[in-house]
Amino acid sequence: MRVDAVRNHNVILEVAGDLFCQHGPAVSMDAIANAASVGKGTLFRRFGDRDGLIRAVVSERTEAWWQGARARATDESVPARERALRLVDEMFELIVLRLRPLMATMEKSDCAGPPPWLDQLAKLIAEVRPEADAAFLAKVIIGSMRTEMVEPGSEHTLRVNVAALTSSVLGD
Repeated sequence: MRVDAVRNHNVILEVAGDLFCQHGPAVSMDAIANAASVGKGTLFRRFGDRDGLIRAVVSERTEAWWQGARARATDESVPARERALRLVDEMFELIVLRLRPLMATMEKSDCAGPPPWLDQLAKLIAEVRPEADAAFLAKVIIGSMRTEMVEPGSEHTLRVNVAALTSSVLGD
């Protein structure tokens, strides 16, 4: 990739992420192109469509976090129950506290596939509770962090409830 193309790619992701976080899903591709000082056609060539751009922004903003979280979640020197609880707490921090407006944009655009951490959480649940439907339970836990579950000022209460749900799923 040319140097200017790499710069444009990075600027577009930064600008689009900031605009989605500030204004939610109503941000137009024109507004993103203008703010990034690129042509609208550049957005479509690079990302295909609006959903592709949203996925790229989310991926860029979660990639480093996921690398660290996955390493901690697969550290077998720590009991699976503790790794699952820590992973859910880290997901809460990322999804609800750091990236909530961006996650709301992604949820509303309905462009998201399952997050990579869903499988990891399901594996940890299966380690702790082999008889359980781990995939379903992982979806329930992650679903409890969807943006519509968060009311202004309720983040602490929701965090406590998500931790209690996770504890219950894992068995006390």
